[in-house]
Amino acid sequence: MFLENDLENILKASYHISNMNVKQSNECFKHELLQTISQHLGYHHMLFWEIANNELTAPVLFNIERHTINDYLQRYKNFDPLHPQNINTQPSIQLMSRNEVMCLQKQTHYKEVFLKENRYEDEMAMYLRIDNRLVAVIGFLRKTGEKLFNEKDILKLVYLKRNIENMYSLHHFSQPSIVLEMTDREREVLKFVFKGLKNIEIAQQLFVSENTIKKHLQNLYRKFQVTNRTQLLAKCLKYSDHV
Repeated sequence: MFLENDLENILKASYHISNMNVKQSNECFKHELLQTISQHLGYHHMLFWEIANNELTAPVLFNIERHTINDYLQRYKNFDPLHPQNINTQPSIQLMSRNEVMCLQKQTHYKEVFLKENRYEDEMAMYLRIDNRLVAVIGFLRKTGEKLFNEKDILKLVYLKRNIENMYSLHHFSQPSIVLEMTDREREVLKFVFKGLKNIEIAQQLFVSENTIKKHLQNLYRKFQVTNRTQLLAKCLKYSDHV
């Protein structure tokens, strides 16, 4: 099934991934990984999601516009056949056409409305695990008019998946604690978030504007790689003794 050129590109990608700097920042690591996959395998529209409590956190994007992802998160993620919450099992790599759990009506709505409105035709997902726990998803998209994903695409990624998981695991465990990156003010804000206070109530407690609290929360979302309060609380529970 593979041509000699395909095998050479897979080997080059594997070599590059194996030699990545695992101590670089989270965003830089993910972007370099996606860039490597694009350079050697020819996938030009990708995104790297981390997973917390079966929810996708703020992604690193590669040739995908931010407004597309905002639209996805606000209106269409529940229709995505490849979202972790919409499939019973996560094989190594899954094609959109393979999903048999979600009803055909939802799949059709997702494809005919969301994908076409954003000029995409097809998608594929690679599910990454650490210690048999689902921790991340790399999403692949094809623009309208491009060839649909097929078995050959799955095989290419199967050869790289273990390597990607190993390097991502090393990267994950080499990162400095998020707690150490927080400012004193961010710690204060996080304490009040744990207590269930609203932004305006936190602002009153700290004698600052509500906009200032929103900025602190955005910084916390970025550092914890999440997009909302629920995800923030879930992801930082293990750090609660230090907050």
